[in-house]
Amino acid sequence: MDAGETGAQQSQTHAEAKRLRDNAWVLATKAYKEAKAQADIVYDEAKKAAVDREARNRVDAAYEEAIAEAKKVRDAITNVADAVFAEFWRK
Repeated sequence: MDAGETGAQQSQTHAEAKRLRDNAWVLATKAYKEAKAQADIVYDEAKKAAVDREARNRVDAAYEEAIAEAKKVRDAITNVADAVFAEFWRK
């Protein structure tokens, strides 16, 4: 916010920043859910194709890694959105 902004301009700018942050959170959640859904599909098919205990263990480990990576992507998106929103208030 610039020192020269009026209250109405500040309010509008705040509303826009909040809307962008909220939209980023929605998109991050959608991205996570889609990645998880894809990982679930691959996991189910790989689990069926696994022929021994070692293969099933590798499938389980890969699935856990895929979910962890999906969470990292979600968290990265939301962290950036929150940082930008917080920076708005510092100005």
